[in-house]
Amino acid sequence: MGRKGSTYLQWGIFQFILIIAGLLTIEAALRLWGFKPGDMKPNWLNFKPVDSLYIVPDYHLNTEGILVADSTYWAGYNVYINSDGFRTKQFSQIDTTKKKLLFIGDSFTWGTSAVPLTNSFSDLVRSETGFEVINLGIPTADPVQYFELAKKYVSQLHPDFVFVCFFTGNDIMKQDRAVIPTEPFYYFTNAGAILAELDGKHFKTPDAAYNYFVNEKYYLHQPKNFLEYLISKSALLSRLYSVKFRIEEKLEFEQTVKEPLITKKYLTQIQNICKANKVPVKFLLIPEIKEADMNADKFSKKYAGLLSDNSLKSDWLIPDNASKNFNAYPDAHLNNQGHRVYADYIKLFLKNYSSQNKNQIVR
Repeated sequence: MGRKGSTYLQWGIFQFILIIAGLLTIEAALRLWGFKPGDMKPNWLNFKPVDSLYIVPDYHLNTEGILVADSTYWAGYNVYINSDGFRTKQFSQIDTTKKKLLFIGDSFTWGTSAVPLTNSFSDLVRSETGFEVINLGIPTADPVQYFELAKKYVSQLHPDFVFVCFFTGNDIMKQDRAVIPTEPFYYFTNAGAILAELDGKHFKTPDAAYNYFVNEKYYLHQPKNFLEYLISKSALLSRLYSVKFRIEEKLEFEQTVKEPLITKKYLTQIQNICKANKVPVKFLLIPEIKEADMNADKFSKKYAGLLSDNSLKSDWLIPDNASKNFNAYPDAHLNNQGHRVYADYIKLFLKNYSSQNKNQIVR
């Protein structure tokens, strides 16, 4: 072999070693960041495999099939839960001399990731205004629950204004569900909150749901062929392989966004309940962190199926937002700055609403 050929060979070996070293470095970095071989879950999913699964009794279905917080569990964290199962005062203690705001929503409304929890936007509105604030936010709640809460509590509590806090990340429903007290739609476990119904499958037990997540949905613990076996041994290959599933999920979600028939059904029913009780209602949009820097025009275009719907479009509120107002994935909830932004937006909206509607709502 000539000198030139020897040089090319050495260069090729050097490049090969460099590539292998780079891949090994990436593999090590991914493992250091918590990604394990076979892990194909999306970065927003707050779920992890565990050695022994057990139920965390923080939330449960009540006798009406409504998801509520467990007062005994939360007392251990010095969080007060009223007798109906919500992070708000006893309904019998509501000051009837004040105007009442009713907040319906999920973990964002509950106040997840506010530090302390009383820095949530609903708590800030309560402490900084003369309103009586009723917070019915419960983590993992969906538009079905929002409707059930409106159906029960709007007529019971007679609020002066209703805010339904709508999270674009998971409030656009791909499939409907029935409200059955004995059939939870989430299992709250030490591995995370696990859907009881996913991909057309209904899981009667938390173990069945967990096993689907770990063995079929998000982890390659049972590879079906040699390729999947190789992938299951590498965090890097697992992440690359997961791209296929993320694309499929994105396409499915985009189709649901275009035709959000199920979600629209429940929001329209909430409107009808509020109208029948002569209570104004607004749907307060909370975006995913990855969409937080979008302006109102872009939101209106992307979510036209909801935001431009003839029956709903006049009742949407879209605050100016920014990704800096959120914690990073997998938390992805509002941080204290984000809760402040929403509290200030709500206060300003109510002030303007009062001046435009003959002081129907006042501080």
